[in-house]
Amino acid sequence: MQSALWTLLAAACCYPGGVENPATGFLVPAQGKAKEAEPYTPREGDMVFFDDHSPYWTVLFAWAGTGAPLHMGIVMKRYNGSLAILEAGPDDSIWVTIQAVGPRLKQFDKDFQGTITIRRCKKDLNAKQSKALTRFAEAQEGKQYAIIRLLLQGTPLRSRGLFGELLLGQTSIERWSWICSELVVAAGTVAELFPSRVKANATYPLDLVNNRRHDLSRIWQDAATWRPVRN
Repeated sequence: MQSALWTLLAAACCYPGGVENPATGFLVPAQGKAKEAEPYTPREGDMVFFDDHSPYWTVLFAWAGTGAPLHMGIVMKRYNGSLAILEAGPDDSIWVTIQAVGPRLKQFDKDFQGTITIRRCKKDLNAKQSKALTRFAEAQEGKQYAIIRLLLQGTPLRSRGLFGELLLGQTSIERWSWICSELVVAAGTVAELFPSRVKANATYPLDLVNNRRHDLSRIWQDAATWRPVRN
């Protein structure tokens, strides 16, 4: 852990001003130990999962046939070149937001003391992919969270399940409201990261945090737990 801390401090000292410091904390591998932690340097396409362990949302997710993590976003590059997280409905809000990576992770950790899990994108996006992701993400900011469609996930009208996904499953990139995982899949599809078999409106965070339902190991690393730098 000590060597990782020195690496993080070195990055903070050497990174030029004007854009957010890319070193935002540490990642601990699943089943790993603190000494195996590595500094987390965000990159476009990283999937970020948030779980505040809310009993209310946990029950609703179970009713819909899924489980934790309860929320997610995707790392993208803003027009000014800084890295941020695109999310639909962060912290039980009703809006699509774009927030700087470091402050967002630290804010969630401070306010909720929940679990943050990250799947790092294995590849650097090329110029075309990066531009497409940026354009899409910036156009979604300020849209609403799809509350009604979320509630429908607990009914026979949901787009999940054997027949629901077959008949209704799709990835739309033109919506006026979004569910968090739906937005991530749409953004990742625009950036040519997700295979066509992953349908945005039939996907929950749990489906993307591991490879059990969709094998995404070609594009994303295994999930690791994010930890902040403690003073």
